[in-house]
Amino acid sequence: MKNKFVFFSGLLAVLLTSCGNKAYEPKDYVLQLDYSKQYRILQLTDTHIGDKDNTKLHYDFMDLTIKEAHPNFIIVTGDVFTFASKGTAINYFNWLDSHKVPWTITFGNHDEQCWYSIDWITGYLNKLNEKRIKDGSSYCVFKDLQDDKVQGNANFAINLMKDDKVFEQLIVMDSNRYNYNGYFGYDYFHQDQIDWYSALVKETKKENGDVTVPSLMFYHIPLPEVRDAWAAAKKDESLILNPTGSKAQENEEPCNPDYNSGFYKVIKELGSTHGMYFGHDHINNYIINYEGIHFGYGIKATDRVYADDSLLGGRVITLNEDHSLSYEDYYHEYKEVM
Repeated sequence: MKNKFVFFSGLLAVLLTSCGNKAYEPKDYVLQLDYSKQYRILQLTDTHIGDKDNTKLHYDFMDLTIKEAHPNFIIVTGDVFTFASKGTAINYFNWLDSHKVPWTITFGNHDEQCWYSIDWITGYLNKLNEKRIKDGSSYCVFKDLQDDKVQGNANFAINLMKDDKVFEQLIVMDSNRYNYNGYFGYDYFHQDQIDWYSALVKETKKENGDVTVPSLMFYHIPLPEVRDAWAAAKKDESLILNPTGSKAQENEEPCNPDYNSGFYKVIKELGSTHGMYFGHDHINNYIINYEGIHFGYGIKATDRVYADDSLLGGRVITLNEDHSLSYEDYYHEYKEVM
């Protein structure tokens, strides 16, 4: 099921449509990359690129972080675009490809507020992924089964392979857009997505000799439990995992969904995901070890929409050979590229 949101004259018209009803196996959602020692994942978030922007300025600015970070993989955790055309989106993907590093995106609440359909952009990303596999002419790692039963437009997994086995699983999910059923506010992970996650983790465990494979999750809108994590960290600062010299800050009230769909409880019960990374709240930047799971706000990558100019850049999540996680934060100012 796909939710489509289109802006006409600044008004949001919501068309809820069932685009398909085909059931797929968990393996149908899985892609592969090779794991290398101390795998460096660069998280960028909330770039909000649109047609009226000086895109070269934003790309030059983000290049500062990418060149400094030396990533093995780049992920943009939602609100990639706002009021962008197809041409702007294509240029953005070409810019990502220019770094010759595998990359992916997931969607935020603003990514359908553009001059194209969500089916067009997911179809375009699917084709880029096919080019990567076929001849290496793209570095995009993305999969959307457009006729499936699962809510959202970016629910897939990337298996990081080591010695022909799944070393770690990167789970990319669509936290959806807005909720109009009972209240107006940010949407949440729906039950079919929770079931999809559960089936994926269980199937991966089964294929791994009944041993749970550790995973990291990337999405846009934080779970309601992010509030509990910050409350716990205020009582015990040892739970804060931000790198030395990078102060953990909650500068705005978390904009999580009002409704709690119980996803966190399922994540805890299955025992696979040990790190969750998101964006959405532009001037929060903390990482907290909450009940054994790392809750991490990304660092806003551009100054678009609203931002704290001292908190712009990106974060590297390093996945070590013992599955431990370490972090490096990179901050830059626009004056560096002006």
